[in-house]
Amino acid sequence: MDEFQDQFAELQKEIKALRGKELFGRDVNDMCLVPDVRMPAKFKLPEFEKYKGSSCPQTHLVMYVRKMSMYTNDQRMLIHCFQDSLTGAALRWYMGLDSSQIKTFNDLGEAFIKHFKYNLDNVPDRDQLRSMQQREKETFREYAQRWREIAAQVVPPMEEKEMTKVFLKTLDTFYYERMIASAPTDFTDMVNMGVRLEEAVREGRLVREGSSSSSGAKRYGGFMKKKEEETNAVSYNHPRRINYPYHSQHQHIAAVTPVITSAPVQDQYPQQRTNRFQ
Repeated sequence: MDEFQDQFAELQKEIKALRGKELFGRDVNDMCLVPDVRMPAKFKLPEFEKYKGSSCPQTHLVMYVRKMSMYTNDQRMLIHCFQDSLTGAALRWYMGLDSSQIKTFNDLGEAFIKHFKYNLDNVPDRDQLRSMQQREKETFREYAQRWREIAAQVVPPMEEKEMTKVFLKTLDTFYYERMIASAPTDFTDMVNMGVRLEEAVREGRLVREGSSSSSGAKRYGGFMKKKEEETNAVSYNHPRRINYPYHSQHQHIAAVTPVITSAPVQDQYPQQRTNRFQ
């Protein structure tokens, strides 16, 4: 009987190994946050925007639930599929959760918000939007897209009218002076207006102060430079335009003004003059 018991114990160990028991030193069921998850036969996992742990956790949680709205009654399935919407540090956090603390999806949501709550304190506000400016080599459309992405994170959300008003005040004088009279209330219309003004500068129809890339500024600068060169040439060549009645070689002689003095000229040959009249 002792021999049979030893063989039975060995057999149990082999069965546990085949079933995954003691795999990596842990039970397979312990590695699952929610065991006994049953996936529908025709279930297709939606495509999620991966959460990295550096943005608003509430926004990501709402996005996940909306994409899984057909399965909100299955708590286990919601908990199990949430890992597919995470990446990086957020995914490592999920893998370290204790299954004894997560019984419902509400437990998971509260743990998720609590862990990444520091991102809520860094959510952009209206003051940050007002202080934004267009970068030096950034096109108008690129700036508008960057500004709109940050504006979408403001809580509470901004209405379209307020958004266009704040965005207009962040533009420089060139755009502001041309838009303020007929500023549209739709953000897309305002962006299109700014793009048209930018194209006009590029084509030389408008000159933007401080912009050296506009063709109008180039033409103006070239004109001034050319006129300056012509002026210098006239000033330098003026003495050479004097007409002399002599041979052409005298044209290279600089004009010299004779100096006349009132002092009497001393006679260099007084003795010869005296002897002549004797």
